[in-house]
Amino acid sequence: MTHEEYRKASLSSKEEAQRILFNEYFNYVYTIVFSRLRSCAGREDIEECVSDSFADIYIYYDESKELCGDISGFIGTVARRKAADLYSRLTRKNINTVSVDDKEAARLEAPDNIEEIITNKDIRSKLLHCVELLGEPDSVIIMQKYFFMRSSKEISEIVSMTPEAVRMRCSRALVRLRAKLTEMNISL
Repeated sequence: MTHEEYRKASLSSKEEAQRILFNEYFNYVYTIVFSRLRSCAGREDIEECVSDSFADIYIYYDESKELCGDISGFIGTVARRKAADLYSRLTRKNINTVSVDDKEAARLEAPDNIEEIITNKDIRSKLLHCVELLGEPDSVIIMQKYFFMRSSKEISEIVSMTPEAVRMRCSRALVRLRAKLTEMNISL
């Protein structure tokens, strides 16, 4: 949706403009929030963060400004910031400080597979970054197909393409993704 389309819809009915915006960008916002919070938040927290993101979008987006272009950048930024704020609050809550004397410290050990855990986390982070570099709609298609396990037909409804176009874009995006990962010396 472009700024001008939202502006025109908003002039006739603010509620209808917000409904259109929500329907068009819900999956996009949910994907951003879910990818950030999946490790520390429950479904209710994720859904609440998505709702809060849309509330902020409705409050802070100024349709009266003279802008041109797509508004997905603004929407993505709001969703990322809301998810980051919630992530901070949730992970800060889970940090416990424990007083440890020398005898107890000697018994505490790191897990045997700590190096593997860190390596896997680093690879996941790089993979997600590479997927984001693919740009839209390729990154959305990859995330929906391989993260949410959606079919090409379901994805086609999200990105407004035919299922055949989704499959073609997906295969091309995978080739580009493999090339980016190879450049980073990552093989999956």
